[in-house]
Amino acid sequence: MLAALIFRLGKFNRVYCGFASSFRRMTQLVPAKLVWVTLISGLMVGGAPNGAEANLCKEPVFGVKSVQVDQRAATASLARDEGMQKAAETAFGRVLGRLLLNTDQRDQFIAAHSYDHFSDFVQIVKENSLDQRYIATLDFCFNASLLRQAMVTAGLNWSELHSPNILVIPVWTGPEGTHAWHRNNNWITGWRNDVNAYDGLLSFRQLAQNLTNERQFRGEDIALATPAKLAAAARLGDAQQVMVVEAALDFIAGKPEVTITATLYDDAGIEITEIARFEKIVRPDSKPAALADLRAAIIQKMAASWHSANLIDGGATGFMTVFIPVSSVKDWALRLADLSEVAIIQNYKILSLNTNGGQVSLRLAGSREALQNALAARQLQLVDEGDRLVIKP
Repeated sequence: MLAALIFRLGKFNRVYCGFASSFRRMTQLVPAKLVWVTLISGLMVGGAPNGAEANLCKEPVFGVKSVQVDQRAATASLARDEGMQKAAETAFGRVLGRLLLNTDQRDQFIAAHSYDHFSDFVQIVKENSLDQRYIATLDFCFNASLLRQAMVTAGLNWSELHSPNILVIPVWTGPEGTHAWHRNNNWITGWRNDVNAYDGLLSFRQLAQNLTNERQFRGEDIALATPAKLAAAARLGDAQQVMVVEAALDFIAGKPEVTITATLYDDAGIEITEIARFEKIVRPDSKPAALADLRAAIIQKMAASWHSANLIDGGATGFMTVFIPVSSVKDWALRLADLSEVAIIQNYKILSLNTNGGQVSLRLAGSREALQNALAARQLQLVDEGDRLVIKP
């Protein structure tokens, strides 16, 4: 399976990227069905206080930031109500888009459930109420436990684990040379736009488009997959993996053709696997739509692989007995807290405990691979020591 090759557990050392794991609600944020919170009184609300962004949602995959609203209606209050409702529906759809890749399943779930039932809180980042118009930026958080239970009841399998950070570097090779930074190249700019717009479980990263990076990371070095350069790029991009997506133009019997490859490397610049290859494509550099389809195909293949490798099946049950070594009561408490926060672990039972650690039976709703990835997200690993399975840092 592609995911087994791509996402090496030892490289997954970032915990649910993008948000702090602690969860401190602001004074005015209280759980309720769509509670609207204005951070600063008045018609125009300023940005959230420092730190609010990091603590929006305890489980970021169930949160959506910066939903834009610009709604017109007969009255200001009606515009506000309609705008907030549409924004909530949009946010709910984005969350389900991460959890459920199957479009039909997603549509059926939305048709059968109201977003309001799963709402945890809404934060108004800024808003402006005008005559017959409402303009706002809203952040949403949905209740993870309620959503999980609803998907179990509906008999659905879902994924909710973010991947390791993946640095995306697009390269174009043609008669004019090899380039990774040209702003007027459809292949390069298209990838940068797609990475910015992506809102799934793959944690994409990209380097800033500036002269310093252009000098340090030449297109030729990236296309040749020079390990030292890829490793340096990974460090700079805070990434555990690097994906090089190259479009190479060649002339076959005078006919221009393009070969597109997507290859994944680890943070040492060593190749992990070739994700995709498209050969003998009639030159599409002047056709942005054709390039967009190819980029979407590459992203979709990666997303589907990661999604399937981390499926949670609430209707299936498996058991695993593990040993958890600890050196203190504090360590033991931290390990149990980690187990409680791994969605694929439905529950656990402590079988024995001594000064060296504890034997624990885990009830799982997914594969061993999914458990390994989920543990790695918390800087833990599942190790087979022959006579026992061990969970340790």
